[in-house]
Amino acid sequence: MLLLSKSISQLLLPPGGLILMALLGLIFWKKLWGRVLIGLSLVLFWLLSTEPVRDSLTASLEFQYPAINIEKIRVTKAAIVVLGGGIQENSLDYQGSDELSRFAMMRVIYAAKIARKTGFDVYATGGTPLTQEAESEASIMRRWLIWFGVPSTHIHSENKANTTWENALLTQKMLAQKDINTIILVTSAWHMPRSVWCFQAQGLNIIPAPTDYLTEQEPYDMRSFIPSWNVLADSSYALHEYLGLFWYRLKY
Repeated sequence: MLLLSKSISQLLLPPGGLILMALLGLIFWKKLWGRVLIGLSLVLFWLLSTEPVRDSLTASLEFQYPAINIEKIRVTKAAIVVLGGGIQENSLDYQGSDELSRFAMMRVIYAAKIARKTGFDVYATGGTPLTQEAESEASIMRRWLIWFGVPSTHIHSENKANTTWENALLTQKMLAQKDINTIILVTSAWHMPRSVWCFQAQGLNIIPAPTDYLTEQEPYDMRSFIPSWNVLADSSYALHEYLGLFWYRLKY
């Protein structure tokens, strides 16, 4: 079921959705609306691949919560919760072991920085969403947290969650055993609104710690308006989050 839902979202979101729109237009080329669909798909391909349009999508997600100032954290009893963000299976540069994706690694680096500064325990959460034979995201994050200097006794792994909702649900049960109700939540900035919503629904007090921003921080130049494949990917991540927020509010 998870594979099916991810496949459907992949087809709906760029570039899959735009390609399907263009194919539909080709099939009905003789009709005016068919030609309009092809033109619209090309225009959207261009726009979503430019920085200003990408930023208009990502900024409303990423700037809902300010970046955390680690020096000003004043809570005395809390835990750090870091969310998984994907696995690279059979990584050649690590002799075939399963390793973290870019987003997951950036989250772990930031969680380790906060942990070393505050001394709080870290709860890494993430299962094996699509390939049950793969190592869980949480166990891989644990390895890297130790490598970044977090004591192994301060790291707790939740290895079953396959969605952001399950991250919150299952981690809250672990936190309740330690009587912890306040968490510093570490995830990508564009993923933070949905994550906060899920963890708040479990009755937890959240201190957001967004990281790995997609929104451009420098002034635009001529290249900002020229299509770029990586900018299209960023736009797709943002659209995926809007779709996820809509679906979670319907489902939960």
